[in-house]
Amino acid sequence: MMLKARLALIAVLSLACVTASAQSQPYPNRNVRWIVPFGAGGTSDGMSRLLADRLSQKWGQPVVVDNKPGGFTVVAAQEAAKSPPDGYTLFLTFNGTMTMNPHAMSNLPYDPVKDFTPIAVFVDIPVMFISNNTIPVKTMKEFVDYVRANPDKVSIGYAGPANQVVIGQIAKELGLKFTVVPYKSGVDVVRGLLSGEINAAVDAATVYPPHFKEGKMRGLAITGKKRLASVPDVPTLTEVGLTKFFEIPQWTGVSAPAGLPIPIRDKIAADLKEITARPDVQQKLGELGLVPVWSGPEEMGKTIQSELKLMGPIVKENGINLN
Repeated sequence: MMLKARLALIAVLSLACVTASAQSQPYPNRNVRWIVPFGAGGTSDGMSRLLADRLSQKWGQPVVVDNKPGGFTVVAAQEAAKSPPDGYTLFLTFNGTMTMNPHAMSNLPYDPVKDFTPIAVFVDIPVMFISNNTIPVKTMKEFVDYVRANPDKVSIGYAGPANQVVIGQIAKELGLKFTVVPYKSGVDVVRGLLSGEINAAVDAATVYPPHFKEGKMRGLAITGKKRLASVPDVPTLTEVGLTKFFEIPQWTGVSAPAGLPIPIRDKIAADLKEITARPDVQQKLGELGLVPVWSGPEEMGKTIQSELKLMGPIVKENGINLN
């Protein structure tokens, strides 16, 4: 019996030593999972794989992209929130997940403040007004005039509540009446434009430049303070005279489960800041229709808190219900 007890004690001590050794090794010392709330092949996936590749090189450990689409990003957010707060699960975070879903969905299975550790915001996402050849317009002014002359006859598509708000805001400001068509994804919006199912859309700029070159669609105007390098001929809303338009913020960053140790949080933030500042990374993000920006952990946290208050009335006013 004494021998068995000694062997058991040795086993316990050995396991404790191994655990302590693993914990004492610098972060990261194994694979890191990067959860993406959308499927493979889209802008979010491309951005994530770009950054995951650069982090893998910097850390000497694989950063593995894990696509978890579904439920207006809720599936991925819930998966991230329930993961261990050890730095080995990172979550590609959209502000809609944190600041619109809580107002547009009942029984949300996560708390945007209590269940996550903010790490960084690294891109803004401008959205564009796009038309196809089913209506005779080439500029935003011509589009506005055409919609006014044909109330409720111009169909405009979108995917996601943020783009729904953009349509609602522009309709309210200019007194326009659209036939609004919701889609499940940006891919479906593109298909709707190509097939002529809709006349126009509000969407991220990412996939449209090739269609512009082919003459199948045209960009009318884009949100943001300046034109995008990927679509330099598309003017901003301010340039076309829509100076009073309230632009709904759309940004993307990364967070982790609540309780992430501050040293690990700060290391991830510092390494991401260095990577996203690289000229080649900034160029690739620009090619994806994204605008590189930077906000660290504290600022990201404050942004989420302030936007949570801002989005409540906006979601209600636009009748957004994601249940």
